Amino acid sequence: MQRRFLATVFLVLLCAGPVRAEHAFWVLGSFVEQEGARSEGARLAGDTDFEILLFEAQVKERFQYRLLTAVPEDEAARRRQLQRLGQAGISEPWTLRLPGDLPFMETIFAEISFDDIAFIDDDIDVERADEPVFDLAENYVVAGSFKEMDRAQALVDQLNVGYPVTIQPSEISGETYHRVLVGPVSALEENSVTTLLSTQGVDGAWVLRSVIAAAPSVEEIRVVQESQDLTPELRGLSVSTTPASRVSEPVPQYEGDYNPATLKKKSTLFPIPGKDKRASSSNPGRWRTDIASEFRVFNDPGLNDLEEFHPSVSVQTEYYKTWNGGNDIVAFVPFYRWDQQDEERTHFDIRELTWVHVADDWELRTGIRKVFWGVTESQHLVDIINQTDYVENQDGEEKLGQPMINLSLTRDWGVIDFFVLPGFRERTFPGEDGRPRLPFPVDVDNPIYESSAERYRTDAAVRWTNYFGDLEVGLSHFSGTSREPRFQVDLRVDEFGIPNDVVLIPVYDVIDQTGLDAQYFIGDWAWKLEAISRSGQGDRFSAVTFGFEKTFVGVFGSRGDLGVVAEYLFDDRGEDAPVIGEDDVALGFRYTVNNPADTTALLVWLYDVDSDEYLMTLEASSRLGEKWKMILEASFFNGGDTLMGDFPSVLNAFADPESELGLFQEEDFIKLEFIRYF
Repeated sequence: MQRRFLATVFLVLLCAGPVRAEHAFWVLGSFVEQEGARSEGARLAGDTDFEILLFEAQVKERFQYRLLTAVPEDEAARRRQLQRLGQAGISEPWTLRLPGDLPFMETIFAEISFDDIAFIDDDIDVERADEPVFDLAENYVVAGSFKEMDRAQALVDQLNVGYPVTIQPSEISGETYHRVLVGPVSALEENSVTTLLSTQGVDGAWVLRSVIAAAPSVEEIRVVQESQDLTPELRGLSVSTTPASRVSEPVPQYEGDYNPATLKKKSTLFPIPGKDKRASSSNPGRWRTDIASEFRVFNDPGLNDLEEFHPSVSVQTEYYKTWNGGNDIVAFVPFYRWDQQDEERTHFDIRELTWVHVADDWELRTGIRKVFWGVTESQHLVDIINQTDYVENQDGEEKLGQPMINLSLTRDWGVIDFFVLPGFRERTFPGEDGRPRLPFPVDVDNPIYESSAERYRTDAAVRWTNYFGDLEVGLSHFSGTSREPRFQVDLRVDEFGIPNDVVLIPVYDVIDQTGLDAQYFIGDWAWKLEAISRSGQGDRFSAVTFGFEKTFVGVFGSRGDLGVVAEYLFDDRGEDAPVIGEDDVALGFRYTVNNPADTTALLVWLYDVDSDEYLMTLEASSRLGEKWKMILEASFFNGGDTLMGDFPSVLNAFADPESELGLFQEEDFIKLEFIRYF
C-alpha cells in the first residue's frame, strides 16, 4: 500500500506540466537605469565570456532593464556556468523561460513585445543607481502610455512639473500607443523628475533615451529595445522566478533597492552584494515572513503507542539591510515552531543574526550563521559547522544557528575560510510524545561533555576550496566538540532490580576531523565524493560517500529533466559504527518539471547491504500561485526483524550492531506542508 501510494505520487509529479518549445534564461540583475544595466552587462560579458542580453520589462507599471544569459541544456555545463557567474559576483539568478520562436536569438537588436511574452514576476526587486553612468542629452521621462488619445491628454492636463509635456505616438507590435513625455531632460535631472511625478500620482515613470551612448564593450551585449508600455496579460507561457541553484521559496516582494540577483556567491544563507560602485550606498532594509502549516500522519501508533496525527505551525522571519555601497550587510532570521504533540519540537531558534563586511579580496562574517559543506545526496559527512535540528527533520538538512567569526580570503590559488566557533549547540531530540524517534527517551537535560568547558568551549575550523576546470575541490579540518553525539545507556530497574526502562544520555566528545569533498562534471554526469578521517571517538576511523548523478534532459518528450543518483556509503568501523551508512547503497531519482509552479520530486532508496534493511524517502514540492508553496515528504522503513514490542526484544534490537533501521519500522509517515510567503 505504501509503495503504491509513493509510486502514484511520483508518477503524478512526473507527468505534470505542459510541453512547449522554449528557451531558458537566467536573470542576472534588474536596473532602473538603462546605462547602468549596459555597463554592468559589459562587465559580465568580459568577465565570463557569456552572451548577455539586455531586456526591458514592465513590472507593476514600472520599467526595468534586466540582464539575461542563456541557461545551458547540459546539466554539467549549467553548473559550470553558475560557478563562473559566482566568481563574477552573481548569485541566485532566477529563471525566465521564453518561447523558442522569438527572434532575438538570431539578431543583435530585436524587439520583443508583451504580446509575445508575459510575466508573472511582478515582485522582483530593482537596483537603483546613485548617479547616472552616462550623461545623455535629449532624454525623456515617460509618464504614461495609452491607446486612447483622450486619456493621454487628460494626463498632460493633470501634470505640473516645470518641464515641457508632450504626446508622442509610437507604433509597437502593429498598434499605436500615445506616450506622455516629460522633457527633454538631462541624465542628472531624471531622478528628480521621476520623484516629482510620483508626488503627482505617477509611480511608473521611466526614462526614454533618444540618444544611446555605448558603454564599454557594449558590442558584447544583445539589446532588446522598445518593449510594450502596457502591463501584459498572462497568456500561459512558462515564467519562473525560481533560483537556478537549489529550489527554495518564491522571490519576495521588495520595495527598496535590494536586488538578490546581483549578490555574491560565497555566502550561505544569504548572498553578499557585489562591489558595484553604481549600487545604492544603503537601503531601508527589507522584511519577509514565511508561515507554514505542517501535517504529519504516521502509519500506526508505533512501539510506544503514540499519536498518529501530528500538526504544527512554524514562522520564519527574515530581515536584510545593506549599506556602505553594498559592502556591509546585516541579516536577522528568527524561527519558531509550535507542535501540538511534542513539547520538545515546540522551540525557538535564531538561524541568523550576522554582520558581513566585504572587501576586494576578503570578507568578514560575524554573528550567528549557517554554513553548509558537502556535495553528495544521501549524507553529508563533511558538513560539521552547524548542529542538526533533529526535531525539525531527521534527514540532517535542518540546522541550528552557530555563533562564529568567519574570515574568508580570496586568492589566485583558491578561497580559504577560517572559523572561530565560540559556544556549542546541543542536538535537539524528539520528546516522549514526539515522532519519529527511538523507543527510548533521550535525556537532553543532562548531557555528558568530554571538555571541561562543556557547551562554552571554543572550536575552530578551516576550509580551502578551488576550481580546476570541471573539478571542484574542498579540503577542511575541524577541531572541537562533535556535533554528532554517541549515547550512554542508563538502564533503569524496578523495585525488584528488574530492568524495565532505558534512558539515553548524549555524550559529546572532542574530535579532530579532516574532510574532503569534490565534484567532477563530465557532460551530463556529475561525479561526487565526500570523505572524512576522525579521531576522538575511540580509534581513528574513516568514512566515505561517493557516486554520481546523471541528468537526462527533456525526458518523455517534455521539457522536464530526470536525474539518476547512485551513491555508496562506507564506514570502516563496520557494524560498530553508530550511524547509518557503514555499508549502504543509495539509489535516487530527481525529476524537475521545469514548469511555472517549479514542481520537483526526489525519490531516494537507501539499502543496507548487511541487514537487508532499507529506507525510502520522497521529497516533492510545487508552488501554488505566487505566494504559496506545497511540500510533500514521506519516509518508509522496512526489511528489519519484526519486533514483539516488549521491553527485552526492543532492548535486544537496540543492542544489535547489524540493525540500524529496525527500531523505526513502525515510524512510517507522510508529511504535507503549506507555506505562505509575505
